[in-house]
Amino acid sequence: MKQKIKSLLSEKDLILNSGMVFGVSFLGALFMFASNIVLAKVFGPNVFGNYKTIVALFMFLPALVDFGASPTLTKYIAEFKARKEDGKINTLIRFFLKIKGFSLVAIVSLIWLFRDTCAQLFLKTPELSYLLLPGLVLSFFILFDITKPIIAGFQNFKLFSFSIFMTTATAGIATVVLGYYYGIYYAILGWPVGYLIGNLPNIWHLAHKKFLHRNTTKLEISPIFKAYAIPMYGMYILNMSSLLIIPLLSLFFTQKLIGYYGFAWTFYSGLLLIPAAFASVLIPRISELDAEGRKSESRGKLMKMFALYTLIVVAGTVGVLTFSETIILLIASAYIESLLMFKVILITGLLLGYLRIWIGYATGRGNVKRVAQITFLMNTLLFVISFGVMML
Repeated sequence: MKQKIKSLLSEKDLILNSGMVFGVSFLGALFMFASNIVLAKVFGPNVFGNYKTIVALFMFLPALVDFGASPTLTKYIAEFKARKEDGKINTLIRFFLKIKGFSLVAIVSLIWLFRDTCAQLFLKTPELSYLLLPGLVLSFFILFDITKPIIAGFQNFKLFSFSIFMTTATAGIATVVLGYYYGIYYAILGWPVGYLIGNLPNIWHLAHKKFLHRNTTKLEISPIFKAYAIPMYGMYILNMSSLLIIPLLSLFFTQKLIGYYGFAWTFYSGLLLIPAAFASVLIPRISELDAEGRKSESRGKLMKMFALYTLIVVAGTVGVLTFSETIILLIASAYIESLLMFKVILITGLLLGYLRIWIGYATGRGNVKRVAQITFLMNTLLFVISFGVMML
């Protein structure tokens, strides 16, 4: 009986922590949504296209040099903490800080050396190469985000949630204020402000606990790096690959079209929060059913979730087809020429929500291979559909 009570309480904590993280992520996403809407109106399609291209490109660079640090730190810090091997935690943290830092410096230096070529490729003119500088600053400051998986590894979910909220909320406010008064260059710099302020509580906590200090504890990192970090790195890159869609599209289309697409993308991202909420509920439930040996019921849960989400898809599709023109004219009339693109991307988002829920189901089943396959399919479909609608 005691074991069952403990198990129940443990599951309750899991649900509460998951709900807290999702809740603050949702609130932070609202700040970013509002920020993008305001900047889209203030900048206009051309400048907003440049803004979205730079931000997406330089947010992806830190992911490129992650080397599986995020999931590895969370997993092994939790294990080392349980075994009271704090010295190994320090060693692992310092290892990933070094490898990520040196790698990012190398890539950033290369991009800055060929900044005119990069600006020509992504922004269509070398005259805008100066916009790469705040983008490079953004990439460096995203390094501070390594503190989040560390805090998650210590299972300090209150601090973890607070950090997520502060990062997105501060970035949203800073980009709007700086962009409105000083233009695109400083709007991009609003993102580093968010990453700095959002991660300062984590840095202070880790420094106070002396987890950033040098120590002499030996740790065989090579087995961890090869067996866990590298495989998870591939999965992490796949998850982050959606950030590349806008930069890739910018290679083929004008920045005005990219601005139109970025405007639609803002609403697309907002719509995906709905299936993400469904998935967050589905993950622990499917895990629970599998643990209880009731795997046959888990697929039924997925079908019920699909059926419920279908009601939202139908209502959302009708809403998109009926009110899109009114919404654009009300919020930013300069984007009315992109009405067809707006409708297609939003309806695509609603339909891809099924795949997002399926990812939650596969995650709950612990089927990493299936998660990777669905994620790849989701991002590929979005890119192909986006490319097609921009060709019209």
